[in-house]
Amino acid sequence: MKVWLSLGLCLVLTACQGVKPVAPVVNKTIPKVEPAQTQQVEPPKPMKAELAIADDVLTLQAWRDFRAQLLLMPVAERDLLLRSFKTSPVTTLQTLLIKLHPDSPYTVRFAAQTQLNDKLTTLPKGLADLLRWDLAYNQKLLESESAVTALSRLNAQQQEQLDRLRRQSKDLQKKIDALTQIEAKLNQTGN
Repeated sequence: MKVWLSLGLCLVLTACQGVKPVAPVVNKTIPKVEPAQTQQVEPPKPMKAELAIADDVLTLQAWRDFRAQLLLMPVAERDLLLRSFKTSPVTTLQTLLIKLHPDSPYTVRFAAQTQLNDKLTTLPKGLADLLRWDLAYNQKLLESESAVTALSRLNAQQQEQLDRLRRQSKDLQKKIDALTQIEAKLNQTGN
């Protein structure tokens, strides 16, 4: 019996080693962790430069953008813009650029070309260099239009001369025909 008791006790002890002890359950309330409030940082907004008589990078970009917008504007919108301007050095420059638009009449562009050319000497170097492109383009456009006008005038003169020569040719042909008929009658009566 001692053997049986020892054997049973060994079995019980072996079985106890295989079982993991259960930790006592403690009811603690876990504090709620609220998410940290993060301030949303907005990316800096790009600065939009205003038109000015200056030659810093942002101002030159603003002038470049203004010139690009002008090319896309219809005539009515450009006219409305011209009427909305109040007198200032910037609006004077804007007015000249609007008048240089390729769709403007020749005389308007020619006057604006002359005024802008005079004004370039008073502008900062960077802005003056930027606007010289407009002057160079407008100058080429004016020269082309002048050449077209001169050629049109020459063509009109040559057309008038050609019409006059045709009329003279018809008159001479009638006279030749009349003389030929007279000669034919003379030859018939002489036979």
